[in-house]
Amino acid sequence: MADEGYTWAEMMAISIAHEMADGDFGSVGAASHIPAAGLRLAQLTHAPDLTFFCGGSGASNPKIARLTESSADYRNLVTSEYHYSLDDVVDFETAIRFDFAFLGGMQIDKFGNLNMAMIGDWARPKVRGPGTIGLIFTGGFKTSYIYTEHHTPKVFVDRVDFVSGAGWLDGGDSRSKVYRPESAGPRRVFTPLGVFDFEPVSKHMRILKIHPWTTVAQIQEATGFELLVPDDVQTVTPPTAHELELLRTRIDRDGVLRRHAAVG
Repeated sequence: MADEGYTWAEMMAISIAHEMADGDFGSVGAASHIPAAGLRLAQLTHAPDLTFFCGGSGASNPKIARLTESSADYRNLVTSEYHYSLDDVVDFETAIRFDFAFLGGMQIDKFGNLNMAMIGDWARPKVRGPGTIGLIFTGGFKTSYIYTEHHTPKVFVDRVDFVSGAGWLDGGDSRSKVYRPESAGPRRVFTPLGVFDFEPVSKHMRILKIHPWTTVAQIQEATGFELLVPDDVQTVTPPTAHELELLRTRIDRDGVLRRHAAVG
């Protein structure tokens, strides 16, 4: 545990909740229990009109009090406000109707590009992933949030071996030369070690907030490229008793997030 009172997964969910705006409409992918918990927490606190869609099931705003580890779980459907078809989702993406999406990858690079296809040489890869899947629609979201349960140099690499989902591409203004102006690159990155953003001009990933159990030096050592470090690095405020109560009684009664006890 990061602390006797909460785990790093609960801290990630709470950090995600703090970033959400009331009235936004977004989506989460298949293995997205941490972002889903954060979005539900935001709905129960400061963003009651936030709407999110579970990409694996078609469920919109599931109200289940037992957090599912896959958004494709049927229990999300039976507790949801609405059920979207795949045709609806593709229409939303091509029209850039989603305000945000939560995305992840086997590899994440300094410009927020994501790889879910393969690691190593294309002809003889060391690892094969599921492919581009929903990451191909990164140009269909107004912005995106990246999350990962593992912060290591193998995940955070200087350049991804294959771009499944475009972040800020080569940095600078390179993304704007390819995608429509309504679609920006990633805004935040959430990991067990902290919260990160992208420097506005270079679009290079930088530290925004660190979790109470780590340091800037430890985060840099766990990252496969040089992070930008501002002068005013903040420490994430620990969860309040109210936030933990909502998580554990209204969102995650079975303690899915409390199973993630080890930091990193």
